[in-house]
Amino acid sequence: MKVSWPAPIKVNNYFKTVTLGAYTWKNEERIGLLLEYIRKTGFRWMLLHFFLVSLCLNFPVILSISRLEPHQFYSRIYGSSLPVEIPENIDDFNITMMENGYGRNVLMPFLGMAFGLVLIIQIVFYLSTVFFVGISRMHVTPLSYGDRFGIAVYSSTLPVLFSTVIGLILPTVHIIIFYFLVMFFVFQRSKLCQNG
Repeated sequence: MKVSWPAPIKVNNYFKTVTLGAYTWKNEERIGLLLEYIRKTGFRWMLLHFFLVSLCLNFPVILSISRLEPHQFYSRIYGSSLPVEIPENIDDFNITMMENGYGRNVLMPFLGMAFGLVLIIQIVFYLSTVFFVGISRMHVTPLSYGDRFGIAVYSSTLPVLFSTVIGLILPTVHIIIFYFLVMFFVFQRSKLCQNG
């Protein structure tokens, strides 16, 4: 069976696009170059970058949930009204839950749902951002949908790294910080590409 590797040119274009998306500030020429590379790399690489950004954004949330002991996990979900009778000793409860497959049967599905929820929020956020960038460009040369989506996705590299570090201290708050930073970068870069 023959394995086909991605073309080196495409990989090279992807890394150049990520670099331009992360380190382009107020230079119209570099914004034009970013748009050129977004078009060269194509939608598959853009989707890959979207997924990598989503993984980084999810990391603090998943880490904070997975570090909870079973008793803490159930206490946060149900509060004071747990549906099961808890032994007086919390350690006994934790051991019992671990023996009954807490990780496989409870924690893993919950982490999958948390990841899915953040992914859905990500999709809605990016689609909304792309839509509003399109509205904001009504009086200048319009950008294609793919260009606007590419600017939003590739502009997310530095904001996601910064907010992930914050998320290690304040999980879930980092998601709001990430969205504000991405909106700032996207609209700033949209203003600089006057000619599309």
